[in-house]
Amino acid sequence: MTANKTNDVSASSPVGVFDSGVGGLTVLRELTRILPCEDFIYYGDVKNAPYGALSHDEIRRRSLEIAGELIGMGAKAIVVACNTATAAAVEAMRAAYPQIPIIGTEPAVKPAADAGHRHILVLATPVTVAEERFSALIHSRCGTAEVIAVPCPGLATMIEEGHTSDELICKYLDGIFAPLRGKFDAVVLGCTHYPLARVAISRAAGGDIPVYDGAAGTARQAARRISGSGLGAPGDKHGSVRFLSSGDAGKIGAFYEGICHEA
Repeated sequence: MTANKTNDVSASSPVGVFDSGVGGLTVLRELTRILPCEDFIYYGDVKNAPYGALSHDEIRRRSLEIAGELIGMGAKAIVVACNTATAAAVEAMRAAYPQIPIIGTEPAVKPAADAGHRHILVLATPVTVAEERFSALIHSRCGTAEVIAVPCPGLATMIEEGHTSDELICKYLDGIFAPLRGKFDAVVLGCTHYPLARVAISRAAGGDIPVYDGAAGTARQAARRISGSGLGAPGDKHGSVRFLSSGDAGKIGAFYEGICHEA
C-alpha cells in the first residue's frame, strides 16, 4: 500500500508499531498497558527477520516502506519497536514523514547508569553495535560508567524460532558470558527480541546481576509524544490491536497472546 503523506489523523486514529518479527511484541505489551485506550496496528516483517542480519541500506529501505504502509492506513504515530531499525533508519523515517511522531527504541543504558552501575554489558545485534547512533547514545547517556558492547549474531534468529530457554540458547549464552564474568555489574538488552529469553540470559549472566530492557521506557516516550501532539485517544475508549505481517499474522497474534498471559 502506498502512503499518503497528507492523510488526516485524529485522536481516534491508530498507532503503528513494527519490528522484524516477534521481538517488538515486548514493546507492544508495554504500549497497551500504558495506553489502554489506543488502537494499535502491529506489523511483523517476518519474511525479512531478523533485521540484524541485513545491511544498513536494506534495513533503512524496509523501515521506510513499512512506515509508509502504516501511515497510509491512517497511523497517527509510529513506534519503531526494533533497536536495529531505530539505529539504522529512524532519522530517515522522521525526515520522510515529519507530519507524525516517530518513536524509536534504544537500549536502556541510562537507567542502568542512573541506578549506579559502573560496568554495563550491552547485548545487541551486530548492526546496532556498529551504528553511529549507538555510539552516540553510549557517550551521551552513561556518564562515567564503562559500557561493554557485545554483538550477538544469530541470537535474535534463535529467539524468533522459539529457542528462548532450551539447551541451544543456553549454550550460546554461556559462550557470550564466559569470557566476561566479573567484568560487569548490569546487563542491558539492546534488542527487543532478547527480553523473550530473559530467564536464560539472567541465568547465564549470574542470578544476582540485574537485567534491563527498554520496552517500558519506549512506551512512556510514545505516550508523551502522542499526548504532546494532542493525539491521545479519548479516555473512555477501549483500545484494540490488529496484527499484520509479511508472513503469517495469525502466528504473531497467537505469540502475543502467549506472552501477555505469561506477564
